[in-house]
Amino acid sequence: MIEQQTKPLVPAERVQRFAPGETLVCLAPPPFRTIAAERAAGGSGDFWQRFGALHQIEPEKAIVIGDFGLGSDSPIILDYSRNAADPRVLRLRWSGNGPETNTEWVEGARNFDHFAELLGLPGGVA
Repeated sequence: MIEQQTKPLVPAERVQRFAPGETLVCLAPPPFRTIAAERAAGGSGDFWQRFGALHQIEPEKAIVIGDFGLGSDSPIILDYSRNAADPRVLRLRWSGNGPETNTEWVEGARNFDHFAELLGLPGGVA
């Protein structure tokens, strides 16, 4: 993902189709992990508990597939909670500052094919 910081895979105008206000998408390499697995691994400190808006998703059914670059703290997930065969693509959106900082999961694409189409990624899913 570090290389994607300097050589973006997706033009900024395409990123904004998925996430208005963002200009960079960094896709995670496999193996992908659920948010529950990431929390269990402990490498993120208290990020998920404090800012992950876990009450809005099911961490066991949410797979992290990317983010908006170093320091963004805005993961992109496949959310399998509503449809195990066709997950929607959500992103963590931040609002406010200081003690009024809030996060929420918002839908960026109705499914992975729509996500791939918005970003102009070749192929989508078979």
